[in-house]
Amino acid sequence: MIQVSTAKDAALSRISAIVEELIKTNTLYQEELDKNELMQIFSDLLDRVVEPEEIISLDGDRLTKRVKGIMAVELLSGMLDDLTPEQIEMFDAAVEGR
Repeated sequence: MIQVSTAKDAALSRISAIVEELIKTNTLYQEELDKNELMQIFSDLLDRVVEPEEIISLDGDRLTKRVKGIMAVELLSGMLDDLTPEQIEMFDAAVEGR
């Protein structure tokens, strides 16, 4: 079995390369997301939710898809933080279908 810190480092290294590539090729990610903050989120996930070995064993396409999903959630979450109370009400109404 791989040592935990070594496994986590290996998993974070794979994730970091994907994050860098996605940010490099997407201007919205470049403008709205911070790589260091993203890597802290991924590190926390590896501590609490996902085993590093699971990340290490994923093929590149599946891992990229997971990383993109988390980045999309972070992007949306950041955009929602910038809304005024009126805009939040409109957003909630649209989501609820009102």
